[in-house]
Amino acid sequence: MERDSFLYKARRKCQVAAHKVVPDVAMSKMYYRIVMHKKLDLDDPQTFNEKIQWMKLYYYPKNKLVVHCSDKYAVRKFIKAKGYGDKLVPLLGVWDRAEDIDWDKLPDRFVLKCNHGCAYNIVVPDKSKLDKSAAVKQLNEWLEEDFGAFNVELHYSGIRHHRITCEEFLGDNITDYKFFCFNGEPHCIYVSTDLIHDRQAQIGFFYLDGKKMPLHRDDYTDIPEVTLPPFFEEMKKAAEVLCKNFPFVRVDFFIANGTWYFAELTFTPGAGMMPFNPERFDLEWGKMIDISEIKK
Repeated sequence: MERDSFLYKARRKCQVAAHKVVPDVAMSKMYYRIVMHKKLDLDDPQTFNEKIQWMKLYYYPKNKLVVHCSDKYAVRKFIKAKGYGDKLVPLLGVWDRAEDIDWDKLPDRFVLKCNHGCAYNIVVPDKSKLDKSAAVKQLNEWLEEDFGAFNVELHYSGIRHHRITCEEFLGDNITDYKFFCFNGEPHCIYVSTDLIHDRQAQIGFFYLDGKKMPLHRDDYTDIPEVTLPPFFEEMKKAAEVLCKNFPFVRVDFFIANGTWYFAELTFTPGAGMMPFNPERFDLEWGKMIDISEIKK
């Protein structure tokens, strides 16, 4: 669903209104029933999605490092501390208000982002064609939103300082490599292309040796095969380093211009309502997440 559509905006408003009056657990169970067509078991979570749901309610919001690393600007400090500062997309500016952006000092191409959620991006391939007034309005609207209210992803609500960042434009041809990491170890990847136009993206799941997994996302066109880049082992090693602190995290990288960059750390893929085809992978992945210690 397009973000500027009437239905999308109406759904968002309803989610925010419901978040203010309905308990988080009840909201999670309701969303899960609607999207996954099954009951959510939070007492004894077994599947991947159930454990993500449990962590987003009871663990992630209380974990200061998770909140810090969910912040698209603050996470840069974490990445530098882990020794990968050179893999951050070059930063061109940071502002608290869209009105403070000095457009004249920005290059002809750049990407504007808000730090406190997902899909808060304005890609600018040609500054001369940018409607700056519309961009300012959109950015300020995003800054006022509590992203955690939409799908009960409460760790995003813990990001108190909402900011706008400006990053270097990496080009139109970007490939996304996402490492699914369980208990401190990368397990598999999914690769997506046409990232700039997201809804048209192709996605494929692969093992770490590049072999295709028998797993699909029915809401995307499937990538049947992938040729791993020559620096794949570097990315894998970085994923190993960056995931060590978490029972689950997806470590995301961009590939562009013949090299790779850190993209983000994702703790709740699909807000804990990620579709699996075949469905057995939901349980198989769930078994790889050990939450026994954090449930005590």
